[in-house]
Amino acid sequence: MAAGLMSYITELGLGEHRDYLSGIARPSVEIITADAPVTKGCSKFGGSPDLPTDFKWPHHELGPYRFIGQVSVADIPKGPHGLPGGGLLSFFYAHDEEGKSFWGHPDYVRFFRFDNVDALQPVEPPAAVRLGSTSALSFQLGADVPPLYWRSADGKKLPISQSQRDAYWELRLRLHPSDRYLLGYPFNSTLAYDPTPGPEWRSLLTLGSDRELEWCWHDGDWLVTFIEEQRLRAGDFSQIKADAG
Repeated sequence: MAAGLMSYITELGLGEHRDYLSGIARPSVEIITADAPVTKGCSKFGGSPDLPTDFKWPHHELGPYRFIGQVSVADIPKGPHGLPGGGLLSFFYAHDEEGKSFWGHPDYVRFFRFDNVDALQPVEPPAAVRLGSTSALSFQLGADVPPLYWRSADGKKLPISQSQRDAYWELRLRLHPSDRYLLGYPFNSTLAYDPTPGPEWRSLLTLGSDRELEWCWHDGDWLVTFIEEQRLRAGDFSQIKADAG
């Protein structure tokens, strides 16, 4: 997990922090657009989600949720990431054309887990949220270190000096070349605080804005979502919190 991280730390002149960063590194799963056909049950962004026949398309107070994508957990290489051993994760967000939906509201992002992937069928989204391109996905295991605003459990800041900030920013960019990943730490462009809801919460899905997919989070920044550690271990995705910036 840490080979690429250690290489980048050395290359970017952050070697004095090698042991510290290795100690706080978390597993992450980079999400990569794949040059592959989009088939039923595959991992993908956009298009028509694969859903149970009795599934009712979710709605929020301003209209239908928009389908972001789905992950077939079997497509993710085995590793210490803590994701369920199988099934399909499907995720949606509270899109509206006027931009009145707020990423801090409860249920701005909703995840659904389906165990019987073979029983799922593609469902065309409502016309209002039939947006963006469709891409098949592949996954690569990696490691992540926190953003600069992060503090340890005892309140200590990262030991990164002012002169090392650009190198540290570059480190995080290299760890996430696709702008989208599972787990690890949240990413941000403009947030001046840690959006993690609390010590029991873990970063789940982080997505950068994307023109082709027609995602624009907080004027072109990042969408970050979180799940409680105990729920992740139990495979329970019913309670998700989100932020953007």
